[in-house]
Amino acid sequence: MKLHKVSDKVYANWDGETGGNVGIIKLDDKALVVDAQYPGSAKKFREAIPAATEKPLSHLLLTHIHGDHVFGNMVFKELEIVAHERLYEKMEKNLENEWAPGNLEKMLETYKKDAPERWWLFEGLEIVLPTITFKDKWELDGVEFIHMPGHTDCSSVVYIPDDLLLFAGDLLFVNRFPWAGDPTADPDQWIKSFQRILDLDVEKIISGHGPPCDKGEVEKQLMWMKEIKWIMNGLIEEGASEEEAVSYPYRELYPTDRPEWQKRSYSRWYNVWKD
Repeated sequence: MKLHKVSDKVYANWDGETGGNVGIIKLDDKALVVDAQYPGSAKKFREAIPAATEKPLSHLLLTHIHGDHVFGNMVFKELEIVAHERLYEKMEKNLENEWAPGNLEKMLETYKKDAPERWWLFEGLEIVLPTITFKDKWELDGVEFIHMPGHTDCSSVVYIPDDLLLFAGDLLFVNRFPWAGDPTADPDQWIKSFQRILDLDVEKIISGHGPPCDKGEVEKQLMWMKEIKWIMNGLIEEGASEEEAVSYPYRELYPTDRPEWQKRSYSRWYNVWKD
């Protein structure tokens, strides 16, 4: 894995081969890590960091709960791990059910069977929880970690005002259809979060998936999301069923090779707006 220089303080990887985008933020006497991917790729991520900075790592910031962002926590478990309070609550609850002893092993066996070529990413998975949580915002040495729900209810962005730079997490997918099928995904909150990002003084944005971009990408996706809302709410008012609303030929933001992903995303939005 290679970390690309984005600014004087920030290095990131966005090749997309092993999970969500990751990065580091260099401060005066330490460095922060943004997201952790999976165990296997997190090891490669950590091995790449010394080429970008020799400053000691102090904190890992988690933008949301999905496995391609948090399963690699174990590789950074000696750091303070920072996340929104809902992320901690969800991880703790998952340890009682889907990640409980026995269940976690079954989940991993399923991964190994279904995608053996990607098994190296998950091998040896150990769930490591956050050590610091926040409600609205957490700050350290000029870095702001801000709760912005939409993709999930625990989604947060990392804002570096001095660099005019933002890590958007999975609020932003570039060059691909956004995953919006999480049980807590909320398109109205997503729209508000996009508007909040546009209000920030930002020139460069590291998305959760895809290459870096600027506010133009956020504006593009905000307009698209508002368009979907207007059309789908009209269909709901006319009495359209979920199947009818989901299968409507909406304008494509980006072509998708995952029609089921798109269907589940529209289904989630339908149920939010119908209620």
